[in-house]
Amino acid sequence: MAYLSDDELLDTEGGFTGWDAGAEETLEQALAEERLAELESELEQDEHPIDYEAELEDEEEEAAPVSDKRLKREMRAEAIRRLEEAARTEKDFRAVVEEWNKLDRNRERRERDHENLRGDVPLEYQAVPEPKLIPRWMNNPTYRQLMAGNFLDILFDCPYEMHNLTADAFVSRMVEELSEEHKEVLYFLSLRLYSTTRLAAVRGQSDRNIRKLRKTIHKKLQRQMYDHLCGKQEHGSSLTLRERQFLEEYSKIARKQGKDAVIRRENKTKRRKKKNRP
Repeated sequence: MAYLSDDELLDTEGGFTGWDAGAEETLEQALAEERLAELESELEQDEHPIDYEAELEDEEEEAAPVSDKRLKREMRAEAIRRLEEAARTEKDFRAVVEEWNKLDRNRERRERDHENLRGDVPLEYQAVPEPKLIPRWMNNPTYRQLMAGNFLDILFDCPYEMHNLTADAFVSRMVEELSEEHKEVLYFLSLRLYSTTRLAAVRGQSDRNIRKLRKTIHKKLQRQMYDHLCGKQEHGSSLTLRERQFLEEYSKIARKQGKDAVIRRENKTKRRKKKNRP
């Protein structure tokens, strides 16, 4: 078998010659332009700072039934909706498009203040847009995390170790105390996002049995979480907005169903109305 020499390898078409000096200069120029844009953005923020936090609601305003900031957002959305419905002529539609463009410009300005937008090519690593040696899948977050040595999330990505994926001690203990069967069902339905039909085929069970197990797991976990949050509230600990919403929603269901109360999220679409046949 004849082997190519070093000079022949370098001259081979489609090999290392795919990377030329022109491409390297182009990437270096793009990286320099990106650094310049980032510097200009930082200077603009220093000279004309914008307080975006003033537009957000604090905890008291979120908990309140009425908020001035919330009313402003709703009024702005209602104004655009009415403008769209009243549009009839080309001039009216141009006004609607201009309003949406204005919202997009505001959003892009906020993003530019916090991060520098770019394409799919990581310029810092001098990556080629169409690589021939290193495939694109090696640049995904999971692989890069593994190569960097941060492999704990990958080790804990299984039904029996998934309780280590959360930093909340109560949630971790609650998941760890589940039975092996419940852990497996919860893992594939909640983390792997399997459908009940697919999981039933994997486990050799019926779809009805999987849905029944899911309801049992949700009922058990939600009851424990409800008792835990009620205890925190009695001791004067602060709750997040999501926790307060869960308490309110679960309390309404518990008044009607008692110990069998469970918040069901699987059916998110409304049922179709039956048409009256003549």
